[in-house]
Amino acid sequence: LYSKNINITASRVDKYASCKFAYFLRYGLRAKPRTKAEFEAPQAGTFIHYILENVTRDILALGGFGAVEDSEAESLVKKYTEEYIENALDGFKDKSDRFIYLFRRLAGDAVSIVRAMAEELKKSDFVPLDFELDFSRAGDLPPAVENGGESVTVNGKVDRVDGWINGGKLYVRVVDYKTGLKEFSLSDVLSGLGLQMLIYLFVLEKEGRARYGKEVVPAGVLYMPARDVVLSMDRSSSDGEIEKERLKRLKRKGLILGDREVIEAMEHGASPQYIPVKFSRDGVPAGDSIASIEAFGALSRHIDKILLDMGRGLRGGN
Repeated sequence: LYSKNINITASRVDKYASCKFAYFLRYGLRAKPRTKAEFEAPQAGTFIHYILENVTRDILALGGFGAVEDSEAESLVKKYTEEYIENALDGFKDKSDRFIYLFRRLAGDAVSIVRAMAEELKKSDFVPLDFELDFSRAGDLPPAVENGGESVTVNGKVDRVDGWINGGKLYVRVVDYKTGLKEFSLSDVLSGLGLQMLIYLFVLEKEGRARYGKEVVPAGVLYMPARDVVLSMDRSSSDGEIEKERLKRLKRKGLILGDREVIEAMEHGASPQYIPVKFSRDGVPAGDSIASIEAFGALSRHIDKILLDMGRGLRGGN
């Protein structure tokens, strides 16, 4: 629809009408711009999501990451890569040599990404429970809704939900795959930005019992790097120095419940390599990535207020 058949610009209609027309195209007709036959960031993200979801599901069916060798995981990556080429890319039909080259290079990166994910989950008691979990009226869980004379509905999907059962409660963390660079900023959240992951987490806390059969406790949100690690180091660097730098680049970003037992369940060992946690000299979790259960409760109330304020602004024409 965004083609020569429709040629309407702001110079030909007033601003209000053009905004209404753009809204109709996007949300009414769900039209999308034409795209070139290039392998760009959004397509790369879609492919990596596809690989991670399907490979993880198969590995869990085979007994979990601790029961699967690296070679088996690599075979699964290759299997789903070929499936993606056939079903999503029509067997590379009408694709340029450059497109094919870029895709094949990304497929090689996918093997390294899965290997890094497997290394982490082998050291964790948290297990993937859901993939592409849909929060909407017709989805897996209801949308985020705040009632009280007014209501705001927020729909969306989360890449992965992990869980760990302890004391009859289910501790959940929300995991988002990021092919780009993404930092978690609590100050952004307090300003009304970067709310997506926490919105999902708090809906799970309120509505998750119906899906999982247990009281849900928020354990945190994590951005997982879904890209290969390319290091630029001195050629005299030792294997140990290279591995140390690699693990540093694979560190997740996010916010984690400051409970020592929960943290140890997320990643075994005194010095976590993947989750963003540090310990003080007396063994207490510390740092900007740690929050108490009370702090999570305060964040939930704060986000509810922000969503209502946003809704009022939209209704008021802002």
